[in-house]
Amino acid sequence: MTQQSDSERLSSFVLGLYGEDPYAHVYRASEEHREAHGSECEVYPSSPLSMRLVSLLIRATAAKRILEIGCGLGYSALHLAAAADPDGSVDTIDRFPEHVSLALENVSAAGFSQRIRILQGEGDNVLPTLSGSYDLVYDDGWFVQEPAYLETMLDLIRPGGLLVMSNWFPLQDAVLGHSDVDWSGFSDPDWADRIQAYARKLAAHPQISISFVLRPWLGLAVKTA
Repeated sequence: MTQQSDSERLSSFVLGLYGEDPYAHVYRASEEHREAHGSECEVYPSSPLSMRLVSLLIRATAAKRILEIGCGLGYSALHLAAAADPDGSVDTIDRFPEHVSLALENVSAAGFSQRIRILQGEGDNVLPTLSGSYDLVYDDGWFVQEPAYLETMLDLIRPGGLLVMSNWFPLQDAVLGHSDVDWSGFSDPDWADRIQAYARKLAAHPQISISFVLRPWLGLAVKTA
């Protein structure tokens, strides 16, 4: 039996306080899918701790119209929809047809077919086709460097709405200058500079006020303009 690290033990304890995750089976299926398909597969489900926090934000703000970038097999989309009001809706984007197909099955099984809409395509291409304003955008699609869709994404958030960004954990390695993972495979040799530059750009962006959460690693921003 593999011994848990201190971080894993702490996470397990905290998650145990919340009770059973109703979508834990989708999380496990996502992990198994990626392991079966190898390094080219991009199904990386959001952590259960992250989804607990994002779900709390949705309930606290009574967000009804939600957008997710990076659907995977639907784990986070299910949590987003469950946290929203019964008349709320979630639009979620994934570029891989196989992932969309599997996510549709999971959404249907959970009874959310009328509330979760899955859009297949690249975020850069899908976002400009969307209209109206969203109360909350969950960006789980970007990684290591600034996404090309940043400004389009911000335009879709209503004033006072929230932007929640996952995948900030490599920032620690970028700032401290050491890492057990070669993040350049997801970007280029300048990945550390790129992720720090993106953090600085967001912190100075005139349309948002942002706070970076270090555990779990999230960027939380309110649209101010």
